[in-house]
Amino acid sequence: MIYFVLLAGFILRLISLNQSLWLDEATTGIVARMTLGEFFNYFIVNDFHPPLYYLTVWLWSKLFGTSEIALRIPSVFFGIATIYVAYLIAKKFESYGTGKIKWPLAPSLFLATSGLHIYYSQEARMYSMATFLVTLIIYLFILKKWTWLSLLFVLLFLTDYLAMIVIPVLFTYLYIDDKKNFKKLVYSVIPVVVAFTFWWPTFQQQLFAGIALKETSSAWWNALGPVTFKNVALIPTKFLIGRVGFENKLLYGVVMITISAIFIYVIGKAKNKLVWYWFAGSLVAGIFLSIYIPTLTYFRYLFILPAFYLLLSETRSKLFIAFVVFINLLSSYFYLAWPRFQRENWRGLPNVIKNDRIVYPNYSQREALIYYGLNDQVILPDKIDTNTHKTLWLSRYVVNIADPTDFARRKLEELGYNWVEEVNLNGVIFWKYTKQ
Repeated sequence: MIYFVLLAGFILRLISLNQSLWLDEATTGIVARMTLGEFFNYFIVNDFHPPLYYLTVWLWSKLFGTSEIALRIPSVFFGIATIYVAYLIAKKFESYGTGKIKWPLAPSLFLATSGLHIYYSQEARMYSMATFLVTLIIYLFILKKWTWLSLLFVLLFLTDYLAMIVIPVLFTYLYIDDKKNFKKLVYSVIPVVVAFTFWWPTFQQQLFAGIALKETSSAWWNALGPVTFKNVALIPTKFLIGRVGFENKLLYGVVMITISAIFIYVIGKAKNKLVWYWFAGSLVAGIFLSIYIPTLTYFRYLFILPAFYLLLSETRSKLFIAFVVFINLLSSYFYLAWPRFQRENWRGLPNVIKNDRIVYPNYSQREALIYYGLNDQVILPDKIDTNTHKTLWLSRYVVNIADPTDFARRKLEELGYNWVEEVNLNGVIFWKYTKQ
C-alpha cells in the first residue's frame, strides 16, 4: 500500500505545479542562471541560507532548465522521499510498546495528503529538502547508524541553518533517556563542527548582514518571525489546515477551535518520547532562538511536520485517521484548485506592464522582476522624467515594509501623476499612474 500512497502523493504534487514563481522562488531561479563565481563571490554572502540547496538546483537546471516546473521538481522528489522515510520510521514503531503505531501507513498517508506539505513540496526553496534530511536523520538515529548520521548532519547544515536545532534536541533526548549512546552522538557531530569551522567566515558575513536588517529595516526584521503569540499559534494552525483560510474570521475561528480541540485530544495521548522531542523540543528551541534572531514563520518549521503526524498516528481510531485525511484533502483541494490560495502571480505582470516603466522605492525585492524580464523597466522615484514617462506603474508590493513612509507614491503625486487603476495579481499589487 505504501507505493499507492507514494503515487497518490506524487500526483497531488504535480497538480498546479506550473504556477508563477513568487519572490523567494525567483531568487532560486536567478541563482540557477548564475555562474559559480557569481554565486560564491556575490550571492551567498548576502543571503542568509547555506549553499547546498542552491547548488543542487543549479546542477539540476543544467540538465532541465530554469522553468517554473523544472525548478520545483527537486522539491517534489524530496517531498515524496520524506513520505517514504516517515513510513519507515512508523514501521520501526509498529511493535515499539510505548508510542506504538498500529497502522504504520498513517503518517505517510497524512503527509501525502497534507496541504502544507504539498505546498512546500512544490516550492523552489530549501524547506522540502531540509524536511527530508531531518526525517532521514531521525530514522538513522533510531537505527543507531552513527557514521551515516555524521554525513547527514553535514548535509543538513549546508541546507538549512534553522533545522540544525534537531541536533541539540537529540542530545537532550539521549542525556535524559538514553545516556549510553550520548558519546556516540558526540563523535557523530565532529564532521559538522569541522564543516562549520570552514564555513564560519561566510556564515559570519551572512549573520551580520541579517542582523543589520534590525537597524536598517525594522519592518523586514519583524516580518522574519519574532516571538509573538500569533507567530507561535500559526505553526500548529498551518499544520492542521495548510495555507488556506476564510475571509469570515468568525467562521475561521470556529472551524479552527473545533479542529484543534480534536487534534489536541488525540496528540495529548501520544507517548513516543523521541518524536515528542523532535516536535515539541524543536519548537521550543526555535522560540528561544527567535528571541535573538526571528525565525518563527511556520514554513521554516516544516521539518517538524512529520513528527506531528507520527504523534497523531499513535491513535487506535480508524475514524480519526479518516478525519485527518479528509481535512488534508479538503485543504489541498482549496490550494490546488483555487488560484487565490496559490502563489503570487509575477508571471502575469509583463502582460499588464508591457513596455511601461515600473517605479520601485529602491532596488531591493526585484528578484521576480529579474526572473520575468522586467528589471530593465524599473526606475527609482528620483529618476522619473515627466517629459518621457507618461505612464508609470507604482509597486505596492509589501509597501509597508519596502516603503514605510510611502515616499514613492508621494513623489509621483507631487510630479502631477494621476492614479488610474489598481492591478492585483494574487498579492502582486501595482498602481497605474498617467500624466497628461
